[in-house]
Amino acid sequence: MPAAASPSFVSAGTGSAEFAATRLIAGLLDRLPGPVADSSGRSLARLARLLRLRREVAEGQLAAAFPDRDAKWITATARNCYLHFGREVAEIARLFESGTHALSATLRLDAGAGEHIERMKAGAGAIVVTGHLGNWEVAGAYLSALGVPAAAVVKRQSNARFDAWLQSSRRRSGVEPIYMEDAARVVPGLLRTGTSVAMVADQAAGAGGELVTFFGRPASTFRGPARLALATGAPLVYGSLLRDGGEYRMAIESCDVLEGTESGPRERRERSLTESWVRRLETRVREAPEQYLWFHRRWKGARTNEETQA
Repeated sequence: MPAAASPSFVSAGTGSAEFAATRLIAGLLDRLPGPVADSSGRSLARLARLLRLRREVAEGQLAAAFPDRDAKWITATARNCYLHFGREVAEIARLFESGTHALSATLRLDAGAGEHIERMKAGAGAIVVTGHLGNWEVAGAYLSALGVPAAAVVKRQSNARFDAWLQSSRRRSGVEPIYMEDAARVVPGLLRTGTSVAMVADQAAGAGGELVTFFGRPASTFRGPARLALATGAPLVYGSLLRDGGEYRMAIESCDVLEGTESGPRERRERSLTESWVRRLETRVREAPEQYLWFHRRWKGARTNEETQA
């Protein structure tokens, strides 16, 4: 079963040097006062932009997603995207090194989010699908801190030491990691015990994905969240955590099949559910386009040749 992409901002290579550098940076950011750590994260992001790391990808995808916007807006939004994720990396470092008590921002719930949280706290396990928007690592930690039993489908990292540290850090934040290859076997049992399972599912899914329109273009999308919801009967909800000044704003919304597809073939219901959460993701991205991870090639391999490079 195709599962979700890894909900991680960071990755490491196969050598010990990359892992050591990651731990060093995380440790330094954790020891700095919050505002200084945020500023340091932004400085690292500025350097990444100056070095043009994925800059053409980000600006190109923004221009395609927002064809009515001028070049000045595209450049400014891409720049703010770097700065947003620089700050969020600092927040992740504090979370992973010191736990949820080190989180610097307060939490505000959008209308309706509290009702979903209360149901999940009461043991109604849900599949929480999200995208690379805002801060998905911190979102899981906040859900756990609110009393929601939480797990997340993640990708195994190629660096074994980095992977062990990453999964241990997630457990300390209250989120139990499930490797993608184990999801089909493990997730149904967790849902039955009342654990809600998060899936960051908006990376390109390749040839096996469902082609769903995202910002006006077909994008290969993972079928896993909808497939699991239909197989287990667990509710599928879309969730996101957006940064809003000094606080985070959490949204949780029900995803339903379109009217007229409720009793149709499973494949049709699966597609309808997938389209439902992708529409909600797009709506939230439009609210804060600078908080979406435009650096990954979302439309890669989806019927066109424009996104063929990894």
